[in-house]
Formats: sequence, C-alpha cells, structure tokens
Amino acid sequence: MKNIKNKIKFFFLYFWNLYIKYFIQIDQNNNIKFKKKLSILFIKPCDYLNLYTYQGNNFNKIIYSSLYRMGPVGLFTEFKSEFIISKSFYKKKNRNKNKIFDQFKSGYNLNTIDFNKFDLVIAFEDIVDLSIINNFSKTLWAIIYEDHSNKMYKKNILMPPKKYDLVLNQTLGFTPYSFFRRKHWIDFSYTFGNSNFMKKTNLINKISFDIIVDVNQKKYIKEEIKKIFRYKTLILDEKLSFKNYLKTLSKGRFFIAIDCDLPRWGNSLLEAALCQNLVIANKNHFWNSQIVLDELNVKDINQAIQIIDSINSNKKLYKKLLIKQNKQLNYFNFTRPINQLRDYVKKANRDLNIYKKL
Repeated sequence: MKNIKNKIKFFFLYFWNLYIKYFIQIDQNNNIKFKKKLSILFIKPCDYLNLYTYQGNNFNKIIYSSLYRMGPVGLFTEFKSEFIISKSFYKKKNRNKNKIFDQFKSGYNLNTIDFNKFDLVIAFEDIVDLSIINNFSKTLWAIIYEDHSNKMYKKNILMPPKKYDLVLNQTLGFTPYSFFRRKHWIDFSYTFGNSNFMKKTNLINKISFDIIVDVNQKKYIKEEIKKIFRYKTLILDEKLSFKNYLKTLSKGRFFIAIDCDLPRWGNSLLEAALCQNLVIANKNHFWNSQIVLDELNVKDINQAIQIIDSINSNKKLYKKLLIKQNKQLNYFNFTRPINQLRDYVKKANRDLNIYKKL
C-alpha cells in the first residue's frame, strides 16, 4: 500500500513539474537592498534536537554547532542575527532526555528578553506566549512549523496565525500550496541561504571528490557509483558529524540525487548547492528542485554519468553552469523570500522596527 501511495506521489510530482515548466512564468528579479542589515532573532525549543546548540551571534560557531542539517544559514551570513534556545517545549514526548536537559539548562526564559531590539523574530514551532508578542508589537513575528503534516501548517495557508505575522513555509514555492498563497505565507526554505555561504564561513572549495552521492539514494544507485573507478566518489551516510559533513560537502565537484524511495523536499540539494557542488538530479523526485538546471535534470544514473563525462574536462562549461546554478540558488533560496517579506511589511498596518531598514 505504501509503495502505491509513493507511486501516486511521483506521478503527481511529474505532472506538477511539467505544469510549472510550461505554465508558470518566473520573474527572477534580483533587486534587494536595505538601508541597514536586518536585526533578526531565531529561537528553537529546547526539545528540538536538530539545528544549532551554540547561542549568540557568532555565525561560524552557530552553524558548526548544528546537531543535524544546515538550517537557515542565510540568516546568519547575510543579516545581523542571533540564535537562542528557549526553555519552552513543543513536544510532549522525546526519548533523548539527556540532550533535552542540556538544552533546557542553557536555554532562555523568553520573558526576560527585550524583543524590541529586533526587526524580526523567528520561532521554530509555537513557543512564544501571546502576551510577549502583544508587548512587542513593533517587532515582526514569524513561525516555522517542523512538519508539513501539522494541521496548523495547512490551516495557516489560507488564514494567518492568530499570534504570528508570518509563516515561513519551508518550501521554495511553486508547490500545490502556492495556489492558495496569501501575503503572510513566505516561501522560505529550511536551508535558506545564498552562494556567499562558503565565503562567509571560510570554507575552501578544494576538490577532493569528483562525485558525492545523496544519502537518500536507492541501493542500486550507490552500487553503480561504486563501479566507477575513473572518478573519486563518496556515498554519503548519516555517520558524519555535522561539522565533518559540511567540510566534506565543500570538497565536492558534482552532487547527484536521481532515485529516491519517496518524493523528498530537497534540502540536500540546497546544501550541496550552497557548498558549490554542481547538482545533477531528477527533479521529479524533489519538491524543492528549482535550483536544478534543465541541463542537469536527469532520468537515470547513465545520463548523469554521461553529463559528468562531458563537463568534467571542460572547465569553462563547468564554471558557466555553476554561475547559472548560483543565480537560481540566490533567487529562489534568498532573494525571493526576502522580497515576499518586504512586500508584507510595506502593506502592514502597524508601526514596525523594520520600516527604518527599508
């Protein structure tokens, strides 16, 4: 039954991508300027065991402290942002009680924070009391829901949250949700950021691996890659610490993701692109696939290897494609969501700190 459901999802995703390609006009307006950098606070609950553990405003320390996944790194590389852990809980049960206790012990009581210092506060899950939000009405408030299956996530597509101004929806947009989009619904991916990431974090793109394979690929893809001896390859698993994962990814030349067991959101594609890997993927296996170039959209492993063979020895072509990919990355994963946020602010009917930065 599960396989049938996944086949239906793939079938739908295939026709959805055709619809996007031929019927949706995408205006890549890259104009984005603020008078000053936005001041942003990002908060996670103490029982969320992904993302960062270092609290403060040192973006290198914040990013490298992640327990899992990059998260919205662009907040820290491009803006004046801080990260804290709240003593609040968002789940009733969690098995990793020791890690939760450590985060709770170092976390903040949100009642002690002067939120008026910030233009924007982003809460991961609903962890901020209404009384706090009401006391800091000049601050713009946003929420990120961990799971798209959360009933509030779907409810908030049409109706803004009662407490928060914005929902950062963990997509690049152009999903079926987009049919119902309202101004509070911001197409902001879980891996928000742009091509400045490696430069800002002092990562060096010294190529050690010709091909890096996405962790979620089917077994036969990984077996086929193992048979290729003319390239240095790496098949990702989930055994690396996040810091080592990041350093490894920054040493890749091509990143391939062709065949998954079920449609995925595509955060791994964004992470690879942020680390300046040229992404070769099957768009019909990912919802957030807009950064994959048409030239690098493949159906099978043989087509992927043929493309690598044709590009690998042609430095000019590789550079040209990487520049084109970075333009896609910068627009869909950074400029577009920030422009949506700015459009919301311009139409807001209350005095906001962020007005001074527009």
